[in-house]
Amino acid sequence: MPSAQDIRCSFAFTPWERVRLAAVLTFQRKLFLAFALAWPAVGLILAILALAGGVPVGAPLWRMIGLCIVFIPVLLALSAAAGFLVRRGPREPFNYVFDGAGVHVSTSAFAHTHPWSAIVRVKRSQGFVLLFFAPRQAHAIPLRALASPHDEQALVALAQAAGVGAPRA
Repeated sequence: MPSAQDIRCSFAFTPWERVRLAAVLTFQRKLFLAFALAWPAVGLILAILALAGGVPVGAPLWRMIGLCIVFIPVLLALSAAAGFLVRRGPREPFNYVFDGAGVHVSTSAFAHTHPWSAIVRVKRSQGFVLLFFAPRQAHAIPLRALASPHDEQALVALAQAAGVGAPRA
């Protein structure tokens, strides 16, 4: 039976939110961040070496530099687009209920509950409230899906009251 303190929201991700979410989750781990930043760094180093070397630089080198710079953004966009186009799930609405027992999510195809003990941390990032249950795996709630700014604060308070973010024994 839902209580007055339950927080409810329903939403479907937009294609742009999927790209942003892929980037946000990718950059949550230092190793992935280093990998993502290495590509534009290599492109920048190639450009500096080409310009400082005084050697005539041709189109193949500039294409390689351009590829290094756009590789990660294109990879994130393709990843999000593939998930959006291939699977039906990302397009249908996600229905969330947050209560004292945990995080309940459902769609027309599935229903799942994560008890608060399975949620390791809560973080607000880039327009999302992220409820992490594993590295780079989180329930992502767009801020636009919450009824009011108070719902975000209430959600974080509910998670903290359940021990999310507290040191585990």
